[in-house]
Amino acid sequence: IGTVAGAAVALVLSPYLASLSATVPDRDSAGWWRWAAPSKVRLLVTAVIAVVLAALGGRVDGFSALWPAWVILALFGAPLAVIDFEHKRLPNRLVYPAAAAAVVLLTVAAAVHSDWSALLRAAEGGALIYVVFFALALVAPFGLGDVKLGGVLAAYLGFLGWGYVLYGILAGFVVGSLVSLP
Repeated sequence: IGTVAGAAVALVLSPYLASLSATVPDRDSAGWWRWAAPSKVRLLVTAVIAVVLAALGGRVDGFSALWPAWVILALFGAPLAVIDFEHKRLPNRLVYPAAAAAVVLLTVAAAVHSDWSALLRAAEGGALIYVVFFALALVAPFGLGDVKLGGVLAAYLGFLGWGYVLYGILAGFVVGSLVSLP
């Protein structure tokens, strides 16, 4: 149920997510959050990414208290993926709200499950990866958007366990390396 519900939510919200992927990168736009009709290609690409991410996010823990957190992460992830591909940056306009949503929704999930150790692990994982990525940004071609988003993603993975943080971040580097090959 969580997988189908996540995909359905993403499909319904895809037009707005596609709109965000076009308006958010414009640093001078005060109304970046307002609707702007996306192109058909942008809509299709964003919809596919959003549906796949939300279906995967909805599958993580089924239809439980964690479901909203994972689906919201997917909904932020779709326009961020499109923007990063086009502009090679991850705007704070989306990364900061994604971080705030993580704090609120992971706290709610910890309260519902009475699993405060998972929330502590999420905070520790997010902070650890943020520090490691920040150090990498000082010596490697690593943007600060990557640093901030890495901390958010590590918080989500940390909620599940330390192994998820390790393998999730490692998988990110492997996929990034494969994508960057000529």
